[in-house]
Amino acid sequence: MDRAKLVKEIRGWTLTILAVLAFRTFLYEPVYIPSGSMIPTLQIGDYVVVEKWAYGARLPFTETAQATWSSPKRGDIVVLLAPPGNPRNDDLIKRVVAVGGDTVEIQDGHLVVNGTPSPYERLDGRCDYWNKPEGGDWRQEPCIDFVEQLGPHRYHTYCTPYIPCGDVEKQSVPAGTVWLAGDHRDHSADSRVFGPVPVGRIKGRAQMTLVSWGPHGPRWDRLFHFVNH
Repeated sequence: MDRAKLVKEIRGWTLTILAVLAFRTFLYEPVYIPSGSMIPTLQIGDYVVVEKWAYGARLPFTETAQATWSSPKRGDIVVLLAPPGNPRNDDLIKRVVAVGGDTVEIQDGHLVVNGTPSPYERLDGRCDYWNKPEGGDWRQEPCIDFVEQLGPHRYHTYCTPYIPCGDVEKQSVPAGTVWLAGDHRDHSADSRVFGPVPVGRIKGRAQMTLVSWGPHGPRWDRLFHFVNH
């Protein structure tokens, strides 16, 4: 291979790699869901496409956005950098349930925002889900299924029978932050553990389940499944 052809090929590969890195850094990124904190909206084994330009832009390896043009709204499902002091450095995925200036509390697993309880109803019938503890095997576990509404967003939340569902006393959300909760209310380490999160730590908004792998193999019904915000 002559030198000119070699240089041309190296330039082509370099531009391709830079384009892929830019796409992943600023536009979209796949994120694996390893835990059940967002069940039933997101399942263990989902690969979720994150819309990284939804709220702003950040350079790689930085802990806050360099530019922001929008803020997360109540009901958005977002990916965030793990808060300082979190036992794991993995990105987290949670639902925004309150924004700066709000007050928030959780009573028996259900939200109260600015003093107004979010509408919810308990669904009758059998409820169970597939759980996979880290390093463990798949197993079915029981649940109580509720439908909750937060503004225009209507979604399911789970609690575990016969145990408290992660209640929180009334607290204020500081300006420039959001308060996050998992849809699986008693199986989620969220703002009940690490407090409100600065908006600049939000990496993007979950958009679509690209593929999913469960206890029995591929979940075909979750292929290109839009996330229920």
